[in-house]
Amino acid sequence: MANVRILPRCTVIGSYDHGVYGAVERLADHVLAPETGKARQVLWRIYTKRALLCAGSTERPIAFENNDRPGIMLAGSMRAYANRWAVTPDQRIAVFTNNDDGRRRAADLIAKGVEVAAVVDTRADAPSVDGAELFAGAQVVDTKGKLGLEWITIRTASGVTRDIPVGALGVSGGWNPNVHLTCHQRGRPAWREDIAAFVPAGDIPAGMSVAGAANGAFSTAAALRTGAEGAVASLAELGVDAKVADLPEAEDAQVNITPFWFVKEGKGRAWLDQQNDVTVKDVKLAHQENFRSVEHMKRYTTLGMATDQGKTSNMGGLAVMAELAGKEIPQVGTTIFRPPYTPVAMGTFGGRSRGKEFRPTRLTPSHKWAAENGATFVEVGQWLRAQWYEKPGETHWRQSVDREALATRSSVGICDVTTLGKIDVQGTDAATFLNRIYANAFGKLAVGKVRYGLMLREDGICYDDGTAARFAEDHFVVTTTTANAVTVYRNMEFARQCLWPDLDVQIISTTEAWAQFAVAGPKSRDLLRKIVDADHDLSNEGFPFMGCKEITVCGGTRARLFRISFSGELAYEIAVPARYGNALMEALMEAGEEFGATPYGTEALGVMRIEKGHVTGNELNGTTAALNIGLGRMVSQKKDSIGTVNSRREGLNTDDALMLVGLKPVEASEPVVPGSHLMAETGEVHAKTDQGYITSAAFSPHVGSSIGLGFLKNGGARMGERLRAVNPLQNQEVLVEVVSAHFIDPEGERLRG
Repeated sequence: MANVRILPRCTVIGSYDHGVYGAVERLADHVLAPETGKARQVLWRIYTKRALLCAGSTERPIAFENNDRPGIMLAGSMRAYANRWAVTPDQRIAVFTNNDDGRRRAADLIAKGVEVAAVVDTRADAPSVDGAELFAGAQVVDTKGKLGLEWITIRTASGVTRDIPVGALGVSGGWNPNVHLTCHQRGRPAWREDIAAFVPAGDIPAGMSVAGAANGAFSTAAALRTGAEGAVASLAELGVDAKVADLPEAEDAQVNITPFWFVKEGKGRAWLDQQNDVTVKDVKLAHQENFRSVEHMKRYTTLGMATDQGKTSNMGGLAVMAELAGKEIPQVGTTIFRPPYTPVAMGTFGGRSRGKEFRPTRLTPSHKWAAENGATFVEVGQWLRAQWYEKPGETHWRQSVDREALATRSSVGICDVTTLGKIDVQGTDAATFLNRIYANAFGKLAVGKVRYGLMLREDGICYDDGTAARFAEDHFVVTTTTANAVTVYRNMEFARQCLWPDLDVQIISTTEAWAQFAVAGPKSRDLLRKIVDADHDLSNEGFPFMGCKEITVCGGTRARLFRISFSGELAYEIAVPARYGNALMEALMEAGEEFGATPYGTEALGVMRIEKGHVTGNELNGTTAALNIGLGRMVSQKKDSIGTVNSRREGLNTDDALMLVGLKPVEASEPVVPGSHLMAETGEVHAKTDQGYITSAAFSPHVGSSIGLGFLKNGGARMGERLRAVNPLQNQEVLVEVVSAHFIDPEGERLRG
């Protein structure tokens, strides 16, 4: 039919809400040399109003001693090999069963000319099999063989032990309907005594009906009949008039089974789950250790985990647990069935997410403006940030970066800093909470003020720095580095919920809610006065350094203004709701045209922060304490906070501790290379002579040479000293001079002006 899509080599892997199903179609798994560029598998999302599940059933094994030898397999597999592919695992085989299907397996093999040496049936009244010796009421209790199965040992109904030479053994312990998809929405199957198996119950997913062996109808005739009837009923519910077609004649044998799960005799291992190496003894040990819930037993033993998902192993484990607990199998219950029903390659879930699409890309609010104005973008985590803005005539990225840095220091520059983490902290105990989070004091921070803060790990190592602005007695806005935005928020949430649940404080991430721009340079105040509404005083007296306030811009748009500086210049950060971010960038550039306002990217941002001696992730590298980065005095000695006590450890406070210093080449034309190690001006280059290392470097148009930041043993006392910056990987040595980490305005006069 034209409106019917048939998906061969396709498996439904999950049932989800509202009639949605996930399915995996295998396009190239079976192809020896797939076409270049052709997908291996396709993940389908199928939306349905009605669904008919015909998932079939899975034959289950019987556990007995040494049942893991090569040549022992499910009897259904043996029958399939013979009937479909004319293959037999050996010319002399045996069958171990507790139901009539085992008898049918033996008959099919005999019909193909295979010698069936024995049919071992646990039922005392088992019917005979023409052409094979029947052992009714018997059990297989052991096997032998060096490289594969050579003998089976059976115990007859009279208790006599007998060895039978065979090369293969087919095991049939009955059939389990594949109920997995009916249970993916936490439905539970029901037990049927007549087939000794679980079948779908009434709480299956809405719109689903089940037919065939998946619903306990194991014969071919029953499968055809229930499938046709289920299809007609489903169509009728959709308003389609249909009738059951004439069905072919097919076998309709009854299910005759006497449940038998495992052989109790024997001291060796009887495997229940051969994929996860779980034995009957493992389940008994779980019960002995009081892991008696089926979910606990599953995790204690790993029974039914991984790709099996309990298809062949769970029923045997449940039977052992039931016997140990003195209960029936339905009373023990089943484990929870979860998607996917069959293993799925990770690439299938990823789908077309390759190359650029491998992971989500986050765009800053001014991305559109930046793209239209010549920005080159760089990945910063998942963010795309403007790295620099190329102008006509510029042939090298350094030209663009130098121009942006010089323009910012001489007039005014604008940078989108939305990617900085922003966390809203509110509540009557907000100040107390932040006082415990930050190493320095925040309890008495005045409303309308901002404070630079340092966060420590529990071991006393610095892991993030940022600011906290107090807009009200019970309201703070915390900023974090871009790289640690998620980490800081997660740690704060853990502290709120687990460490101090008694505090009245609530936090929420607002990183994506606010677009934020740095406006830096001596003309930054003049520029802002043109867009900030007139009733807000931006004078140095009315809005001093490290101040914050809620304002309006461009005729009433609400905004937040912070007087903070990452560049070392007179600078502000202005934030508006994210939807106005692109418009604000346009407004800032238009208002700043008379001042030669220049947009700058992350490279110029990095140059200016190194010139000012600000630390970032290169310095907060997971090994540095506050003392190392020159902020030891920030760690309050008057209060407790996360990491404070451990920051006082002797090993973090030695006299020759690594200290943050500035470095510049003795010859201005030489580069300062990050990662280089600092050695004495003369002498051996060796780990034992290593005195520190360079963390960050850039060319500074202000200094006129390459400059860098790094850590040097007792660095504070070594200003003016010359050292070698050694880079063995590139066979490079540069003579550098130790200077202050503050290459410009060390007294901070510019940013306070």
